[in-house]
Amino acid sequence: MRSTQSPFPCHWWGTGLEIAGLGEARPDIATYGRYEFERLPRLPFELRGDFSWLLSFPVQTHHIGKQKAAENARALSDLRAFAAKSGLDLPQPFTKFMATISLQERVRSNTDCFLDLCPQPIPLSDDGGHVVRFLADSQACVFWYLYVTPDASDHAVVSTPAFYGTVSEQWQDRPPENSEIVFSAESFETFMCRFWLENEIWFAAYENKPLTAAGRAYIESYRGSGVQDDHSA
Repeated sequence: MRSTQSPFPCHWWGTGLEIAGLGEARPDIATYGRYEFERLPRLPFELRGDFSWLLSFPVQTHHIGKQKAAENARALSDLRAFAAKSGLDLPQPFTKFMATISLQERVRSNTDCFLDLCPQPIPLSDDGGHVVRFLADSQACVFWYLYVTPDASDHAVVSTPAFYGTVSEQWQDRPPENSEIVFSAESFETFMCRFWLENEIWFAAYENKPLTAAGRAYIESYRGSGVQDDHSA
């Protein structure tokens, strides 16, 4: 889905990158800042839906798939069964990544985010589409969701501080507010690529290690973008 087609405002929930020399573009605000989507740099990879760009990078000891591996495997089985029964098509890159530990274990998070798959799509009452939670911040500051359009012909990734899940998963005192949802990526693979790359940039700076060519290109592009933040979490 193109950002111009999104029924939601467009923003990127991400961590600050001052540590990597991007103090003006990506200042540290709180755990996360909500940054201008339109100013995000172009990703320096060819994305074909198969995550081939990711397989050339190393496996990490601490990765986003580790914490709830068994629970997510069961949730994926339930999600596939529910989607098949209801006629809702899930994007192949999404199911591939959620089923493939060799992809998950290459993605780490500097805020200890973890894969947290919802076992069924959650309908959005005022939109007609569905969301499937797949990634959670370790302190529940932000959640990321696969968004499937009402006719199931397209998808995107959206994010929000609100929790959408099954009745048995609910823990918040109030129902989630759809008005808090923002469009964060044109596709699932696009989201995972940007999430992975920004975390690798942060870790390289924190560990005082050289940046990859992709990381250097991303930073240089960002330095000329004039990005401004607007909210924090």
